[in-house]
Amino acid sequence: MLRAGTGVRQQDIRLEHLTQKATCTKTFLGQTPLFKGEWVPHKDPSFDGYYDQGGDCPSWAGGYNCRRDGTENKDKLAKEYNEVFRPYVCDLRPWDQEELLQCTAKQRIIMVGDMSMHQLFNSLACLLSKAIQEGSQVPWEESGLLKGRSYTARALTEGDTVKHRFVGHFRLANGLEVHQRSFNVFNLTLWDDIMEEFGDLTDEDVLVVNFGAWYPRYSVLEPHHTWPAWQTDMKELIHERLSTYKATTFWRSYAAAHYGGTNGTNTFEEEAASVLKESGECPSTKQGESWYEDYVRAYLRSCGDMCSHVHLLPVFQLTVGKHGSHLGSFGHGKDGHNLDCRLYCNNVVDQWAVLLYNYLC
Repeated sequence: MLRAGTGVRQQDIRLEHLTQKATCTKTFLGQTPLFKGEWVPHKDPSFDGYYDQGGDCPSWAGGYNCRRDGTENKDKLAKEYNEVFRPYVCDLRPWDQEELLQCTAKQRIIMVGDMSMHQLFNSLACLLSKAIQEGSQVPWEESGLLKGRSYTARALTEGDTVKHRFVGHFRLANGLEVHQRSFNVFNLTLWDDIMEEFGDLTDEDVLVVNFGAWYPRYSVLEPHHTWPAWQTDMKELIHERLSTYKATTFWRSYAAAHYGGTNGTNTFEEEAASVLKESGECPSTKQGESWYEDYVRAYLRSCGDMCSHVHLLPVFQLTVGKHGSHLGSFGHGKDGHNLDCRLYCNNVVDQWAVLLYNYLC
């Protein structure tokens, strides 16, 4: 029983007791968790991220560096990079390279998705840079992969084709191989052509997948409605491919955008875009575009045993409250028509990698 005026609620005590006992493992979280939490200061006030993006990353994996162009926002950067995500229901173990190397020896992690998957690939390469034996990453057209082939898609207007982005891989001393293939929207033939090079997937393989940013549900800037196309594409991907593989598979959920309004969606007209650009900051959102993760969660639950090895990697709630760590807030995108309020600084993406580590190990 609590005395009045203590300032502590019984609910808070139960929550604290739970988080002291449970860790965020795949077994604890289950297949389709609702992963809510909050960003809090690191226990160490001097914590400034897991690595120096400008000096610790492989030359081919640095990506956009918010610290490089964010010199005028040093205080804000320091706060953003000191914070870590704390789930309400369990404790995330901090990044541990040695444990990850032990539990992923001689495995393959195959990452397929849009530019946010490209960011996750870079994050893993930076986090694991000291253990990398060899690796590379190049724009798709420089790789020679599927040269001369083009692909249409349901989400695209007539005459448009899938935009190929990056091809990358690295190999660690423990035998772990990490591969990346990034492109904007899903096409089943393209998927099969990409996966052919990896041969038959086994239960030792890990597949991480995401699509969504190029399928806005509400956008005045899009010529047609892409939400139905996304639903059809994800059903096809999960039912006809992911559910048939032996690999442990993660559908990495959509990362929230922060362009303003209740949902944070890219729904503004040109005048509003100019105001956003001049402000230099991505505004917070009350709800975010939760429907992508909600849809996949519901679909996996309805799929039953057939999809039991397909898990949700739930990063949406992890991102919806982090509007201050978008690339656009620190230089990238300010010279364009719109501020970049979709892609994140590496401090946020690194927490996706920490969550994946907690699932794998």
